[in-house]
Amino acid sequence: MVVLNFNKLRVGTLLYCLIWCGVTTLAQDSSEVLFTEVPKAFSKITPDAKGDLRVMQDHLRKIVPRLKECTVHLQIGRAQGSGVFASADGLILTAAHVSGPPGRRVIVTTHDGNEFVGQTLGRNTTLDASLIQLESDRTDWPHCTLGDSDKVELGDWCITLGHPGGIDPDRGLVLRLGRIIFKSRWILQTDCELVGGDSGGPLFDMAGRIIGINTQIQESTNANFHVPASAYSDGWDRLLAGESFRSHSGSYLGVTCESREGEGVTITYVYPGDPADRAGLKIGDILLKFQNQKVSSLKELIDLVGEEPVGKTVQLDLIRDGEPLTINLRLGMRFD
Repeated sequence: MVVLNFNKLRVGTLLYCLIWCGVTTLAQDSSEVLFTEVPKAFSKITPDAKGDLRVMQDHLRKIVPRLKECTVHLQIGRAQGSGVFASADGLILTAAHVSGPPGRRVIVTTHDGNEFVGQTLGRNTTLDASLIQLESDRTDWPHCTLGDSDKVELGDWCITLGHPGGIDPDRGLVLRLGRIIFKSRWILQTDCELVGGDSGGPLFDMAGRIIGINTQIQESTNANFHVPASAYSDGWDRLLAGESFRSHSGSYLGVTCESREGEGVTITYVYPGDPADRAGLKIGDILLKFQNQKVSSLKELIDLVGEEPVGKTVQLDLIRDGEPLTINLRLGMRFD
């Protein structure tokens, strides 16, 4: 019997310990993993008592073995990472920085240690989303449903699985339990601790649906980010077709402007407190170039901004009061 001090342990750590004190298995009726019944304890801001924690523990014990069956290790050249089955015929979701370009050979290691060969398909290099096809005649691979990341709410409980530090047969997959602490159309952030090797691994909601894929991993445990599931559902046909493409990153400048005769666009409004305002842009400035690329319309500017990652420092070439001016600013993030 394991005795835990409920007063001193964080809820996430506590549940993590309880889960691994005795994980049970769940009979597999089909290859698709989905748990529609989620205990109400997961909808509370904090568990009320030990009873809630036990209910949460029991649910996690039920779903984790099946989620592990869907999670894989990937070896692509010298790169390695994680992934998750999203279809019965062996389609795997991962991060684009793990897979690299289309057409690469992949060694896929499943939860039971067996190795298979796959091939990288398409990738969205802006949002870091990628698809891999396992080369197999099998059509009953255990797989998870792609969820709707737009419906994710701040504070929602979540689980991430992966191979931190690389594959370790003696240790196996590692589970992290946490909550959603930031969301936008282009990115999810959780307080699940991630390290190298977790990239490409799945982020699940409490019903076992894939709501994200691990992407950016930093030293701080609350600075880890996930590609939202919408990046895959929205670009599914292009990913499946093996296309390498870009989409809007969610980066934000914070101005409106209008086209003008000749070169550039005239800034007509600067949103207070946004990146352009903080960098000193003014109404009436003529924006000629963004990152050394000519700008001739608002749409063109939006597209150019969207090609750059959130938080990147970019260069703007302007004319102010008839004099040339160069300004560097750090891009923000759109929330709509």
